[in-house]
Formats: sequence, structure tokens, C-alpha cells
Amino acid sequence: MITINHETCKRCLLCVEVCPNKIPVKDDTGLITVRREREHLCIECGQCMAVCQTHSINAGKLSYENDFFELSGEKPSENAFNELIFSRRSVRNFKDKPVPKEILEKIIDAISFAPPSFPPHRVELVVINNIELLKSTLPRMVENYKALLKMMKNPFITHIIKKKIGQPKYLTLKNHLIPLLTVKMPEMEKGNEDALTRGAPAIILFLTEKNQEDNSQNISIAATYGMLKTHSMGLGGAILDIIPPVINRDQELRKLYGIPDTHEIITSLIIGYPKYKYQRGIKRKLKSVKWI
Repeated sequence: MITINHETCKRCLLCVEVCPNKIPVKDDTGLITVRREREHLCIECGQCMAVCQTHSINAGKLSYENDFFELSGEKPSENAFNELIFSRRSVRNFKDKPVPKEILEKIIDAISFAPPSFPPHRVELVVINNIELLKSTLPRMVENYKALLKMMKNPFITHIIKKKIGQPKYLTLKNHLIPLLTVKMPEMEKGNEDALTRGAPAIILFLTEKNQEDNSQNISIAATYGMLKTHSMGLGGAILDIIPPVINRDQELRKLYGIPDTHEIITSLIIGYPKYKYQRGIKRKLKSVKWI
């Protein structure tokens, strides 16, 4: 339920303007009221409460005490943002140094600020901060991908895989992942190369419940928040889609990583201290930009 304190309300109309579903409204007497016929459309995004200067509106289960904090009013710096994105690289070479839990907690906190689309957040995380576990399970991952390489040589099985995962994912598998693994598999089997977890001391797995509304876009945004926060703290990381499939389809790996049967991993973020320092950024050009 949405409530408005008319004793403190300044009738500034800000809540009326910012509500995405136009639930608050100014009535004929000048009071800000609630369209009860639209109240069920409230997604508890908190926009109305965040903009109200007098704490006069409450939406659903949200409270000013528990769910909000005051902003400093300081304007974000464009130069600082540019430096952050210009200097960020996908890091796949790490120092043999663990990541303290308190640093990972700050990264998780940043991820929680990613837009949840339809609140509350449906993004769930599994944080693996155990390098020994990662090392011990890597051979099982390698064996799974070795089996995949074998299956991809069978046209009948390839047809089934293509039908199951869809054309876009199949093309990524065929044109990028399979050629990569084919070349690297001999060294991976010997334990001389890690093309999967990249020797990262910590990994964040991004989960969602199966058979729910599509949450993949929200998870991609959340992972990006985590990656940028990682870089801002002097660490390095990369968003890897090569890790989730092998865990999703292996019951033993799911058990070791604490993945419930009701969930699936969408993507992963590897994190660690960069082994090398980059001296320059790389310019990128979009495929096309059309102005209308």
C-alpha cells in the first residue's frame, strides 16, 4: 500500500512526476493522493520516496530508515568516470595473492546498486573465495569440455545442441569457444594452462531461478557494476561465460559450488590482483552508429 502524510506533504508534485506508473496524483482539492486502481502496478522502485524532500510518502514495504540513505549532493566527475572506463582492461593474469573478504564484500555491495528492473532484486550470487577449491575442481571442468569437443564432431549431437541452445549461442560455441578449446586442450589436460578460471583466486557466480521471468539483462548489468568496482579498487577481473555452462550441467560441480537444483548460473566474474600493468588504453569503434 502507498500512503501519503498530508501534514508534511509540500504538494511539490515531484512524486507525481517521477513515478513510472503515475500512481500518485493531484486531486481536485490540491492534495496528493493515490490512484488505488493503479496501486497494484507499484514495483517498489523507491523513486517517489527518494525524491520527496519531506519524507511524506511510503511505498509498499520500503522505509526511509531501512532502505534509503542521504546523498551528498556532490556531482559525479566526468573525468573520473572516463579514467575508470579508459583504464579498465579484462584481466586474466593474476598474482598468487588471495582477495580479502572485506574487499569482495565491497564489490558485492556495488553489485546491489545495479538496476533490478522490477524490484526486488532477483540476482543471486555465489562467491567462491577458495583458491584450493577452484584448483581441485578445474580438472573436472576440463574433462567436461573435452567431452564437449568430442560431441561437436558428431553431426547428430551437434544438431541437438544447436536446437537446445539456439542459433546465437550455437554460433558463439562453434566460432569462438570450440576453436579456442581445441588449441588449448592438450596443455589444459596436462595442467599447464588454465583457459577456464584463469587461475583467479576469487570468482563470483551470478544465479537466477529457473523458469522465471528473463533476468539475463539485469545480471549482465549487475556483473558490469561488479567489474567496474573491482577495477576502481586496484583489482582486475573479467566477465566469463565459459564457466557457467560446465557447472550448470555437472551435478558434482553444482554440489561443490552450492548451486541449488532450482537455479542456474548465467555468468561469472573472476577477480584477483593483476599480475601486469597496462601502459595504454585501446580505442574501440562500434560497428555502426545511426543518427536520426
